[in-house]
Amino acid sequence: MARGGARPGAGRKKKTQTTEEWAGPRIADDSTLKPLDFWLAILRDPDAPYEMRAMAADKAGPYIHAKPAARRDDQGDFGDMTSAGDDWSGIVPSAPMRN
Repeated sequence: MARGGARPGAGRKKKTQTTEEWAGPRIADDSTLKPLDFWLAILRDPDAPYEMRAMAADKAGPYIHAKPAARRDDQGDFGDMTSAGDDWSGIVPSAPMRN
């Protein structure tokens, strides 16, 4: 029984060559180009490779979606309030009586 050495099919596969070349996103005016504009141009380009569009979505996310704020300790739940929902008589009119 052989031990060690090269084995057929083992190791990292070689990178596949793509025949089509992508020249990049089409940007009309690049004099005032911002990072978000660049990443959104890649996202909106239907000819862009999937890997580039996925990376652009990852990079553009922080510019579009804010991080949720940390919860402060002085913010309580409604269940912590002693009078939450006790008296609604002044706000809600009483229902008419039906016979």
